[in-house]
Amino acid sequence: MLKNVHGDLRSRVLGLLGGEGMHPAQGGEGESLARMLGDFVHLEFTEDEAALHWERIIGNYEALSQRLSRKPSVHVAIVDYFTSEKHVLDSPLLVEVRVFRQTERLAMIDGLTGIFNRRYMDIMLKKEFNRCDRYGKCLSVCILDIDDFKNINDTRGHQFGDEVLRALSTLIKDTIREEDVVCRYGGEEFLVILPETDADGARALAERAHAALKDSPLFQTSGVTFSAGVATYPASAGDVATLVMAADRALYQAKFLGKDRIECAAPERRRYDRFNRPWSLDIYPENESTPITEVVAQNISLGGTHFECPVRYPVDTLLTIVFSSDEGDAPSIEARARISWVKKNGSTYLYGVSFLDSPETLEPKLSLTAGRAGAEA
Repeated sequence: MLKNVHGDLRSRVLGLLGGEGMHPAQGGEGESLARMLGDFVHLEFTEDEAALHWERIIGNYEALSQRLSRKPSVHVAIVDYFTSEKHVLDSPLLVEVRVFRQTERLAMIDGLTGIFNRRYMDIMLKKEFNRCDRYGKCLSVCILDIDDFKNINDTRGHQFGDEVLRALSTLIKDTIREEDVVCRYGGEEFLVILPETDADGARALAERAHAALKDSPLFQTSGVTFSAGVATYPASAGDVATLVMAADRALYQAKFLGKDRIECAAPERRRYDRFNRPWSLDIYPENESTPITEVVAQNISLGGTHFECPVRYPVDTLLTIVFSSDEGDAPSIEARARISWVKKNGSTYLYGVSFLDSPETLEPKLSLTAGRAGAEA
């Protein structure tokens, strides 16, 4: 659509830039006027705003050519326009493009592993999500975490730990496709962005990396392994934040099931029915011996539940929840969970928790308990 509306102007801009042997960023058939202008002045414009600026910049370029009796560079015309006419740039700094691009790139690279850092990951995740959402494509993410990395550092030393991080980042880079992006997500965590990839394709990628690790002499001799969690839009999540959280929950599940394995996020759990009845909860926070008892939840879904209690726990705290229906004598159910959010409510706290057990595991247990309770009520 934009190409049709501003097609003639766009051709003139590309001709002007090409005449100086310059080419902005991508510069292909799909490049927008706003993106091309932003590459020069690093400001954000709508496409219509950029079109208006480019028309005036071209006019300024032609006027400067007449006054100087020679053609100025496009940079000169752009800087003169934004400083003299629009007064948007107050103190433009002259920097060699090659040096600027190198500095810009280094700001996006993790110094230890040489792969992209968290900053670049956030930018690319948003960009790829918007693109896949616009064109109805799948987007998957895979989070890989080195198992027992603290123990590796404690027993083998931090230099060996750094060697493991570099080796795994290289292994992942050698495994993924050209269009995929691997980033260092945290200390020993890596996140791979997989555009236009469904759940099966994302799992296949994780399994290739897992197999490559088993064949690597370094990882064979050291016994180092990784666990991974995979999630896919739109099946497992509806936005970027939820997509990453779903992959993170799948990673927790892989750790909980014994590590050195890959788990995939289940389809979005909001699609499952809730079991609408009162439930009594006994909550066992991880690494604490004293449970919180006689907590009441009004309903439970296959994805999680809400409850209220006077004790404050941070987000991401792992719990074991034992719950039973308050309607009738039915067997209790035990499930692993993680706190997703917490809100202060007077002297107590409201919690939302997500189950780490899969819906396929919980559904028959919940159905049996709810069914017995209903029959005896």
